[in-house]
Amino acid sequence: MIYGDDELKMSETSIGSMLDDDKRAMLQNFSENLPPTSKAQIDSPRSKRDIVSRVAYLIGVEDKHFGLGQTENMNPQFYRSVYDEMNQDREARIVRNLCMLRTKLQRNFRAIFTEMNSDIKNIDAIPDLVPPEILRTLERDGIPFVRARRRLEDYIVDVHNYLLPHVPNCQKFMPEWIKWAYIRNLFFIPKGNTVEGNKEAAKSYSEFRDLYPYQSYINWYPEDADGNILRDDAKFIPILYERNRDRFYDMSKVTEAGDDAIDDPEDFFARSERILVAIDCENADPCKVIGIIKELDARGLISKISKILLVDDEHTSSQWRALRRNENLPLEYYLTDRVKDEKSAVDVALTIKFYREIVSAKAEGKPIDSAIIISSDCDFWPLIELTPEVKFLVMLEYDNCSQAYYQRLQNNDVPFFYIDEYFMSGNLELKTEIVLQEVIREIEEGYLSKMNVFSIINRALMKLDLKMNESEAGQFYEKYISPMNIAFAKNGSAVLQNKPALKY
Repeated sequence: MIYGDDELKMSETSIGSMLDDDKRAMLQNFSENLPPTSKAQIDSPRSKRDIVSRVAYLIGVEDKHFGLGQTENMNPQFYRSVYDEMNQDREARIVRNLCMLRTKLQRNFRAIFTEMNSDIKNIDAIPDLVPPEILRTLERDGIPFVRARRRLEDYIVDVHNYLLPHVPNCQKFMPEWIKWAYIRNLFFIPKGNTVEGNKEAAKSYSEFRDLYPYQSYINWYPEDADGNILRDDAKFIPILYERNRDRFYDMSKVTEAGDDAIDDPEDFFARSERILVAIDCENADPCKVIGIIKELDARGLISKISKILLVDDEHTSSQWRALRRNENLPLEYYLTDRVKDEKSAVDVALTIKFYREIVSAKAEGKPIDSAIIISSDCDFWPLIELTPEVKFLVMLEYDNCSQAYYQRLQNNDVPFFYIDEYFMSGNLELKTEIVLQEVIREIEEGYLSKMNVFSIINRALMKLDLKMNESEAGQFYEKYISPMNIAFAKNGSAVLQNKPALKY
């Protein structure tokens, strides 16, 4: 039976087409033989890989990445238990083998096309390009894929049509909280039941094949530094939601919570009287920090913060300006100066300022009983260890917290919190606000501050060898100059609007 796209009730927009073509870039090359476990993953103590293991199985990622067939691969990227579980299910096997077959057909399209047309072979007679085991497994599961006098283009359409009734039956392998439609969309491209639709999607795969997860062919268009989107659940799910114009907030569902990890900082604030916040601008993401500060402010918790120490370095992001502009925060900003260009002094400066604040507050009879360190740098551990009179909460980022630091905090009963909870990469509203602030500052301070209309009028009079008295100049300005305004054209150029009509 042939199924049409209308039966799937999918959007006619592919995940890839949601992106701005002009902004796509290949900033990172992930090959088919990506090492089973990257350093970033090893250093991420709370990452789960259950969902990515299930997605990897279904889209046809090779067995070796599940630890099969390579005895030396003792730490595979994906869970072997998930592979064994899903491989017992007929529907999951069908989807996996169809996806593996589609990847092989697209990856080896030119060579297979030549064999089929020049040597008059069918795909089951080209074992070096189309693995026979895939076809045999499909046959055993009731999918007689090989047909006589079939074009290669038609075979690719057949994969799409066979997938239609079987992919929905794999929803049972995903948790109920995940939006299944977003997973399902990975398997189907718009107009996938036509040769033209598959040709269009194949262009992206052919050009950016190394950026697809383990080079597996799916409905995806790699963007910027996505990298290995199947690294772990904490990376994959937020990106998946973002590509579907949605946001994912509950990171507790995709991470392993340690014994001392807290899901919300509010309880820490409830147990504190006066809190000192220390922010290491070198080892914290400004957008995420701004996100958590905004969240604390919205909950009315900022009042318990006696001071926010923001210690910066000349080489960090200018995004920190957005936090410094908030006049309602008890913020003290300090920019460190480097003695050696390659050596930062942020950690030393922040430690000194922290201790000074503790001592000063105690002398004033307003002791600091709690402190929050916003940094993923383990260099601040001595500060925590040597200040036992203060309760600490450490705010970290998933990808930048080392296993050793995580273990040290846990072993010493120091609570920690992941600021990623309140700012994921899809938080477009906060991104927009930060970028807009910087653009306005650049325009006002960099361009408009240098422009004075009266100076322009005077230069025009001098150039034309004309004169105006003060009254004439005032009338001229009010009647002709004041109504004009500056606007920006589509190409970004500044243009004058409401210009007076000229006769000559």
